[in-house]
Amino acid sequence: MDKRAFQFSPVQRYLDRIHEELLDLNDGAVADYIPELTRADPSWLGIAMVTVDGHVYQVGDSRQSFTIQSISKAITYGLALEDRGLDQVLSKVGVEPSGEAFNSISLEPDTGRPMNPMINAGAIATTGLIEGEPDAPPMQRILDAFGRYTGRPMEIDETVYRSESDTGHRNRAIAHLLFGHGILDRTPEEVVDLYFRQCSILVTARDLAMIGACLANNGVNPVTGVVALQSRYVEKVLSVMSTCGMYDFSGGWIYNVGMPAKSGVGGGIMAVLPGQFGLGVFSPRLDAKGNSVRGIEACKRLSKDFSLHLFHVARSTSATVMRQVYDCAKRTSRRRRNAAELAVLAAQGHRIRVYELQGELLFGSAESVGVEILSELAGADYLVVDLKRVIGTDRASILVLSELAGRIATEGKHLFFTDCKNLYRFRKHLLGESFGPQEPGQEPRQKPGPLHFEDADHAVEWCENQLIAEAETTGTSASVQDLGAQYLCSGMTSAELEELRASGEEHIFPAAPASSGPGMRPSPCISSSAARWMSGSTRGRATT
Repeated sequence: MDKRAFQFSPVQRYLDRIHEELLDLNDGAVADYIPELTRADPSWLGIAMVTVDGHVYQVGDSRQSFTIQSISKAITYGLALEDRGLDQVLSKVGVEPSGEAFNSISLEPDTGRPMNPMINAGAIATTGLIEGEPDAPPMQRILDAFGRYTGRPMEIDETVYRSESDTGHRNRAIAHLLFGHGILDRTPEEVVDLYFRQCSILVTARDLAMIGACLANNGVNPVTGVVALQSRYVEKVLSVMSTCGMYDFSGGWIYNVGMPAKSGVGGGIMAVLPGQFGLGVFSPRLDAKGNSVRGIEACKRLSKDFSLHLFHVARSTSATVMRQVYDCAKRTSRRRRNAAELAVLAAQGHRIRVYELQGELLFGSAESVGVEILSELAGADYLVVDLKRVIGTDRASILVLSELAGRIATEGKHLFFTDCKNLYRFRKHLLGESFGPQEPGQEPRQKPGPLHFEDADHAVEWCENQLIAEAETTGTSASVQDLGAQYLCSGMTSAELEELRASGEEHIFPAAPASSGPGMRPSPCISSSAARWMSGSTRGRATT
């Protein structure tokens, strides 16, 4: 896949814009209760998105490393489920939201069981469930699990680890309480040390997006194909992320943003839209609840602009929206062409590409369409997107396709959306957009807009006419067509053609304009470069 397709895709352009706008948001402060975290630059901002197709988008400080902190809780919870099974994990850690701060001591009065695995008490209990192996102690197994999610080897920031260990007295107290209730099977010091280390693993915003994409893709890394988490546990992890992942802001988060997510005091947020993508945002400025201020705002905007709320109701769609793709070297319009024109299209028709879509266009499917079109843009000058079989679009897909049209217009190429008269919202949005000024002295119909043609065949015919006109301008098409190749003279014998030539005089006329709108098809008996007509006695055979 051409990397330029991702660089200039509608999704990348949107993330670039969001990043630029959020740089002016300076609310919040860097975490200071772990001394080493205060070294973070408050201006850092990185955003990354990874789709379930393995497409990676990133902007800003997306490769700046920082410690994962509490986001690690989601991964270790999944690992504990794989090690111990659902029943045993639930006997040690609940799944109820606490509504309290992340470092609160929220234990059930009778059992001592933590309320959920996303607060510190529950995370320490979960870490205590991670089993070691003869050749892989628990910490190595945690690092290996992280590597399956991110697709790369993981490391611990030893400086942050020591800082956490030196100041983590509250977490030690929690571990001792858990040990006293029989929740921990190993000593409190051993478990809490493991917990400090897992929170000190270095990640980037891209890593967080990749982790989210694994969860969005039913546990499979969409880039490497490695199984990061058994599929039967994915929904369990996403469930607790939805209800408990954002500390005591979890209710407001699911109400306003509507995506399973987990935040960390290092400034990271990892969000998931199941079946579509994972999102990673990094910005060290935190609000009073310990969540990244810019990270929350970025997720809010994405959710609102693209209707990504988990409970947004959308009709089902086909597994793929791309029905077929072809170019006009293989399939032309229905316009009957003469031999010279067909020769031009055979040689240059690959520059016209037609994309037939089907089903319902949502964010993920529209993004995939945009990437495929842009990946093939280098070899095409005319693109026709046939929407005849599309049953509906949502706000997200409309914005993605609109951005696509704008991008292609800036490249000086032509993109047409056809057969979309029933897609009212889509048409309304594109009619309100400007895709670049007309060239000086150029008539609108000579440079039609994205919605100019009602059906794909008219759009393709117009594109063919441009190639044919270009061929005659550059001298790659015959300047004059032989009389026998004319449509009206087809089937005539050599003797009849000679009689016709002798009956009149030859004149050369300019070709018909190459531009034509719907219903304005050039006459098939006029050649692409010039027309040879016989004047004088042209009645009889030549006109029958």
